Amino acid sequence: MVKVIIIDDSPDMLSMLRVFFERRTSYEVIACKDGQEGLAQAFATRPSLALVDVMMPGIDGYEVVRRLRQNPTTQGMGIIMLTARGQPVDRQAALDAGADAHVTKPVRFEELEAVIAEVLASIGLSPDGRQQRALPVLSLKGGIGVTTVATNLAVMLQETTPTILWDLSPASGHAALFLGLKPQTHWGTYLQDPDQPIASLLLEHASGLKVLCAPPKPLDAAILNGQQIGGMLRALLRIAGTVVIDVPPLLNEGTMALLSEAERIVLLTGDTPPAIQSTLVTLQALQDLTSKLLLLHNISNPGRHPSTEVLQRVLRTPIHAALPYDPAQELTLGKGVPLAVVKRDSPFVVALREGCVPHLGGSQTAS
Repeated sequence: MVKVIIIDDSPDMLSMLRVFFERRTSYEVIACKDGQEGLAQAFATRPSLALVDVMMPGIDGYEVVRRLRQNPTTQGMGIIMLTARGQPVDRQAALDAGADAHVTKPVRFEELEAVIAEVLASIGLSPDGRQQRALPVLSLKGGIGVTTVATNLAVMLQETTPTILWDLSPASGHAALFLGLKPQTHWGTYLQDPDQPIASLLLEHASGLKVLCAPPKPLDAAILNGQQIGGMLRALLRIAGTVVIDVPPLLNEGTMALLSEAERIVLLTGDTPPAIQSTLVTLQALQDLTSKLLLLHNISNPGRHPSTEVLQRVLRTPIHAALPYDPAQELTLGKGVPLAVVKRDSPFVVALREGCVPHLGGSQTAS
């Protein structure tokens, strides 16, 4: 559950905001009549979100926000400043103090609701308090099983938390095919009309997994900039707390923006010389994101393969799991049914579930 603290010296404003949260949310609300009380309560209870009035006796709102940001207990919380002044200079003063956003008084509830959703998203929470996580699956070497892993991983995560699979390929991706879905809608239409609800573009699989399909006709990958990627990702995270992304083999502006936003990055490697070379290039390009990387050795064909230990020494990077080849994979994909649905005891499924999923974090709620 999201815990929100309201710090305002106006009893009427405290009462109005408490009613707003009680009627529209299930948040736990802590109301404080001045900055000193607000700081003490915030440090003691560690809320997810604070609404702070600017003009208060004693410690004003700007100083309250600065102290919240300086304290390790509260520095990562979302903060919205409430002010009767709506000029650009007032907004900038709130941001300079450390607030994430500011809302002018008299407060319009529709605006406040939208701002709260944006601020919670910025700290990794959905409006209902679910932990949000973007999980891109990536390899710069094509044909290594990215869509297979992304599809099965998304189906597994859907078992415990609402999940969306986003096929980010600009050139007719295959996630829908692997799930036996017909891509009647796709994210390309969202680029043409960003005001439309992105939920209307999602298809639903029998497992409950929702899918945002790739455009059926190739688009210029250059049109996908970081702002567009971020906008779509935030919209998807407001619908489901987990978004698995089938990432095309590109490291352009849009892809890098996505990887920067990600909770973890699932990087696949093969063991052929071209696959190893591509993985080394990727590791170099993502060296600033090393702490997010979850490297998997995907054995996508039969025959002899070097051990994961040998491959790990070559790549000079820990490999979290080896996904063994399963000949049933090709048969099930041809029927549009992932192994994670029809063959849960498959060595591939077991390795993905036990070797990968525990490293991705849980669908926790905020406290």
